[in-house]
Amino acid sequence: MKKLNKSLFMLLYVSAFILIPYSCTDLTETVYSELDGEKFFENPANISSAVGVAYTNLYWTFGHKYGIGRDCGTDILCVPQRGGDWLDGGEWHRWHRLTITPSDAYVEFWWNLMYKGVSTCNRLIYGLEQFEIPEAKLAISELRAFRALYYWYLLDMYGNVPLITQFDVPADFKPETATRKQVFDFIESELKAVVGDLSKTTGSKTYSKVNYYVAQMVLAKIYLNAEEYSGAPQLEKANAALDEIINSGVYALENDYFVNFGDNPMNSKEIIFGVPMDKVNAQGMEIVLFTLHYALKDKFGLSEGTWNGLSAQESFFNLFEATDKRREGLLFGKQYDAAGVQITDPSFEKFNPQNPTYKDPDGAGLNLTPALNMLAPNCLRQAGARIIKWYPAKGTPRYMDNDFAVFRYADVLLMKAEVLLRQNKAGDALPFFNQVRTRAGVSPKTTLTLDDILAERGRELYAEGHRRTDLIRFGKFLDARWEKKDPSPATMKLWPIPKTQIDNNPLLKQNDGYQ
Repeated sequence: MKKLNKSLFMLLYVSAFILIPYSCTDLTETVYSELDGEKFFENPANISSAVGVAYTNLYWTFGHKYGIGRDCGTDILCVPQRGGDWLDGGEWHRWHRLTITPSDAYVEFWWNLMYKGVSTCNRLIYGLEQFEIPEAKLAISELRAFRALYYWYLLDMYGNVPLITQFDVPADFKPETATRKQVFDFIESELKAVVGDLSKTTGSKTYSKVNYYVAQMVLAKIYLNAEEYSGAPQLEKANAALDEIINSGVYALENDYFVNFGDNPMNSKEIIFGVPMDKVNAQGMEIVLFTLHYALKDKFGLSEGTWNGLSAQESFFNLFEATDKRREGLLFGKQYDAAGVQITDPSFEKFNPQNPTYKDPDGAGLNLTPALNMLAPNCLRQAGARIIKWYPAKGTPRYMDNDFAVFRYADVLLMKAEVLLRQNKAGDALPFFNQVRTRAGVSPKTTLTLDDILAERGRELYAEGHRRTDLIRFGKFLDARWEKKDPSPATMKLWPIPKTQIDNNPLLKQNDGYQ
């Protein structure tokens, strides 16, 4: 088991005892959970433990199968229906075809996760505001920045959402919808208000905390996408935020791309913000089961069966040059066991006269072909390259020890190149862009287009949840694609507000294009 940042991710439930100050007791023996707030906060380390509960929400935000599978609504990944498997009410197909509905499970799943994070931040801020000590003030700034991060995801996915910034609200409180511009302005103002208070300390002890550079990253993200979010581009502001990270000199690309996806990458000089996952104490990371073919459990020494779901789309697979090291994060081709014998799939699709096209030409020998014959209903069991960039340790159960990097320095470099290119400074953009390509083992570019940047972002950041936002910014999200034959209406750039929320709160307004 990995060593977690104990002060932040363990002993989390202590925060439940410090939200409202307790009066002193007459007990002769000190009971930890009954300390009054003043006594509790005499030790600054306790504040870190209290703030830590806000971070635990990230385990399922990024680890659960749709945390990784957000790219399934894009041109990169998909979850095909293989006979009776992965129908799931057709929801995965609707993500791919951009026909999701307000009743879809993951529409509500993500909404609830984001607002759970917001509510926790509000609760902790409310408790800490009652203590006028420097450590409490710093913790409040951290929580405000963290809350802004949650609101960025809400802004990006749902657009027009309630802005809830108080914890002490009436029991029957029903918030109104704020406009997307109002949410954008809130995020910007919050981050600008607190960024100067945030720590610039980096390294293994702080890589899982919202610090100065995480705040600059969120600012860069909202500014780079500002035309979509607020109606006007803000490239100069994006450039300034990125320069704060680049010019600090504290981040750099790792020589090995895959260091960032291992079971203990806390010392990676590339990760700006990471979520430490743990198979026992920080559960949620389950991509290895989600993606691997049923017959690959033993090859990878897993203790639970695999699900044969998440796959790379063939057009994405073909974006990689054969020498691109990042392609090693895709599992494809014939699969062999430790003795060099090809693994077999005894349930492979045999010839059926009632459905003569539904036949695997590779037979029983397991061969993961990059080509997918269809999205539904009869995708071949062996079709599709699989995601293995988070390589599992032997004995891995359902949940992995591999961490999730929310923000990486490679993203910063590609964003910087994009900003410069959009400002007609291709010559200045190339060095930033080529740093990423050189690390990947492919030749640097001598000319640069926006299509080059979009493709490189796909190769570098696949399965990390950036693709939807990227495609929208580049004007490609609505385009026809494999198994989505027609362009989609512009309203599909926003997710719907969950039906349950609309039903429970008449003050909320549904996004255009949804019933």
